[in-house]
Amino acid sequence: MKSIFVAVLLCLAPATHAAEVTFISPQEGGQALGPLPIEVTTSVTGVDRVEFYVDGALVGVARRAPFRIAHDFGSSLAGHEIVARVYSNGYRTTDTARIVTAAITAGETLNVDLVEVPLRIRSERSITGNDLRVRENNVDQTIREVRADRGPARFVFVVDRSLSMGGGKLEAALRAIDRESKLLRADDRVEAVLFNHNVMKPRSVVRGERVANIFGRVTPSGGTSLRDAVSSIASRERTYAIVITDGGDRNSFISEEEALRRISGTKTILDAIVFGDPNRFLEQAAKNTGGAIARANTSTIDSHLRRMIQDINSRYQLVYQSHGNGSGWRSISITPRRRDIEILNARKGYFAE
Repeated sequence: MKSIFVAVLLCLAPATHAAEVTFISPQEGGQALGPLPIEVTTSVTGVDRVEFYVDGALVGVARRAPFRIAHDFGSSLAGHEIVARVYSNGYRTTDTARIVTAAITAGETLNVDLVEVPLRIRSERSITGNDLRVRENNVDQTIREVRADRGPARFVFVVDRSLSMGGGKLEAALRAIDRESKLLRADDRVEAVLFNHNVMKPRSVVRGERVANIFGRVTPSGGTSLRDAVSSIASRERTYAIVITDGGDRNSFISEEEALRRISGTKTILDAIVFGDPNRFLEQAAKNTGGAIARANTSTIDSHLRRMIQDINSRYQLVYQSHGNGSGWRSISITPRRRDIEILNARKGYFAE
């Protein structure tokens, strides 16, 4: 009778171990190409180590959470079997998870691009790529670099000179640019664009040069082509566009959708200072590109522009390798992996051809 009782206990014992091991990256049926993180989460406590296998070969070990390694899947278009083996309880217990990634067929196109995301982060400690998680269209991405130094950039001041910018608004905008652009770095390139119903070509601004002198005598007149003006400065190089306007648009030829597509598919970050209420286009353009909008009057525009430039000077730059998504809109989600990190603002996505 005693031996039967022991046998029952042995049969029941495994049922008390109900651990879960779940893959975060890659996902079952997803595609794996080039450098990617392999990561799992588990309900197992007291983990001794996690071993990762790709196609039967041990490729890395993680000993503490997050249980993640970096692995280069190379340029092969084949699918892969990925196994995570979790050892715990003094190596006496083993839990395993397995996924299979999909092969890339001849009829598919996979774009792998480096994407730069400007963002503002509040943290008491410096930030590295291991502190953040990036997902593009809900697909985990590989963070290449997180930099605190924004580097040299192109700054374009896009200034409304339409009739509604009378009453001292245009003069205040130009004076604010002359004063606050001194905060820019010596290796920054500065340009200015004036627009009403027509959009003037960008003019270079030499350090110490007054913007008003570049264009000659300028008075408020005509209509407003805001979307045309913003679209005209979109660039593949790092560009900070600071728009100063009363917020209206009555004469643009380009549609709101096309203007957003042009600026959101580049390395342009749009900030805006508005005399009055921001319009939907400016709000969406700032949101898409990781910029900000401020409401001002002639007496506060200097302080708003100063704060905006100081904010740009203190931003982080995150670079990740995009994979697993086709053309069209790609949404970007950046979340912290540490509780003491607060992400204040970041680019929300971009258009990929």
